[in-house]
This record gives sequence, structure tokens and C-alpha cells, in this order.
Amino acid sequence: MSAQTPPPTSVPGLSSFEGMLGYIRWGLPLLLVGYLLSGWIVVGSDEVAVVLRFGALSGGSAAAAQRTPGLHYTLPRPIDEVVRLKVKKVYELEITDLHSRGRDASTWTRSIDPTTEGYVLTGDHNIIQVDMIARYLIDDPVAFALHQAQAEQVLKSSVMAATVHTMGEVEVDTVLSEGRAQFILQVIQRAQARLDRVDAGIDLVSIEVTDLAPPQQVQRDFEQVQNAFIDMETKVTEARRVREQEIPQAQTERDQELREAKAYAAELLAQARGDTAMWGDLYEEYRQNPQVLRERLYLENVEVSLPNAGRLRFVPPPPNGRRYSTDAFRISIPAGN
Repeated sequence: MSAQTPPPTSVPGLSSFEGMLGYIRWGLPLLLVGYLLSGWIVVGSDEVAVVLRFGALSGGSAAAAQRTPGLHYTLPRPIDEVVRLKVKKVYELEITDLHSRGRDASTWTRSIDPTTEGYVLTGDHNIIQVDMIARYLIDDPVAFALHQAQAEQVLKSSVMAATVHTMGEVEVDTVLSEGRAQFILQVIQRAQARLDRVDAGIDLVSIEVTDLAPPQQVQRDFEQVQNAFIDMETKVTEARRVREQEIPQAQTERDQELREAKAYAAELLAQARGDTAMWGDLYEEYRQNPQVLRERLYLENVEVSLPNAGRLRFVPPPPNGRRYSTDAFRISIPAGN
């Protein structure tokens, strides 16, 4: 009787371990291929992609780190980080830190709590609250990408600092009326200069002031002051209008009276000069022949008086320059002539 060889016994768990090794042997290459293929990116037509390698610019320069629209390959995460930026989009950032919008009116007090409410001071020491919307473009994608964690915070602080600075240079009546446009322009210029100094990569397009008014605590008092100011301006404007009407009219009357006075003076002066010349001529005639002049003057005065005489008796003058008595001749002029 021959001896029989016992069947081989299997080690528990050995087959499952070998199967797992088989999966790993085939799975790892597939995972590696999938990991490497994940580095392909598509940049949109309105985008610019900035590649950061371990937090720094890929390629070592701004130009090398940028990817224009199209298909590009980058190393997968966590080696490369792709920051996509829409460079043609106008972004909006609402800035409410200098306002009390949204606060419950029941919690208002007569004083402003700087820890809960924002405000700015004008150049004439008035309190104003400002609510704004800043609109901006990404001007430098690389600079913006490097500051992406705090880019909007830099923008907000720049706009707020420019607002506080500019508001401190103007009076409240100016900024609430015709000076608002100039105020916004100065805020934009100062905020943009601050953004350029810190290389934020932001182009500030515009600032919209959605609310610019005194705090609610003093709103009623401020409106009363404004109404009084408007009334004063109305009365001043009316007074100026009346002045503009009355002054030219008075000047016209003055000029007319001056012209009439000058004409009257010229007339009197001409008459006086004529009388002076006449009496000068009479005096010369009198010096040359007094008798003839007396007779001529006598006749001239008689001719003037005759038309008014009611009864007339004429006696010629005596010869040799003698005189008649007063009864020698008489002209009777009726009463009322």
C-alpha cells in the first residue's frame, strides 16, 4: 500500500493580499495619469489665468506666470495654483463702514457710538454719514493675484481713507449740493493713488454715493437749518434780482437828469454869454454916442409897450438932450394887460 501525498493547504489572507497588490499595480499608474492630466486648464476669452507655483510666480516673472485665453497645461495641485481673473468685468464693492445703514432705529441715541456707527467730519466740523459703491477693474492680474486674499480690503481702506481726507477739506453745504461731483472726483483720485502705491492691481472706475446725509439723530435739526439756509438764499437771491433791476433804472434816471441839467446849464450859459455880449455892445455904442443909444432904447421900449396900450398920447423928445417932466407923456395900459 503506497503512501498518499496530502493536498497543499492555503494560507488564510494570502489570496486577498495578492489581489490587492494587483489592483495597486494597475491602479497607481492610472491614478498618476489622471493626476497629471488634471493640469490641463481652459482659460476663457474674458479671463487671464495667473499660475502660482508653491505660492510664487510660475516661471519667475509676471509674463511667464500669465496664461492668455486658450488651452494650457500646468502642474497639478498642490504644486501649481491657478488664479482665474475676469479682466473685462466691472466688479462692485459696497462700502458701508462710514454709515449706520441697517441699524435698528429703536437703538438710536442722541449721541453716535463710533464702535457701532461710522461717520466722517466735514471741514466746518459737521458730521456726515456716507454709503458708497466702488466699481473697479482688474488692471494688473499678477499684482491682483498676489494680493487676492486682501485685494478688496485694500480697496475698501483706500476709498475710506480718501473719503475721510477729502471730506475734511470741504464744508457740509458744499458737499451736499453743487460740490458733490468734485468731492467724488477727488476721492477717486486719492484712492487710486493709494492703490497704485501698494501695487494692488486695481483700476478704480467710479464711486457711486448712494447716501450722503447727516446721522438720523440730528436729521430733523439739520433739515431745519437747511430750510433756514434755503430761505436766506432765496431772500438774498430776490434782493439781488431787485438790485439788478433797480440799479440800472436809477442809473438811467440819473444819467437822464444829468443830461438835462447839463443841457439847461449850457442853455443858461449861452444866454448869459449872449446877454453879456449884447450889453458889451450897448456899452460900446453908449461910449461912442450916448444920445443915439438913449433914443434907440426909448423907441424900442415904446414899441414893446404900444401893443398893450389902451390910450396913447405921444410927445417927441425935447431937443438938445433936455428932459420932459413925468406928465409930458403918459401911456395908459388897461388893468389885466
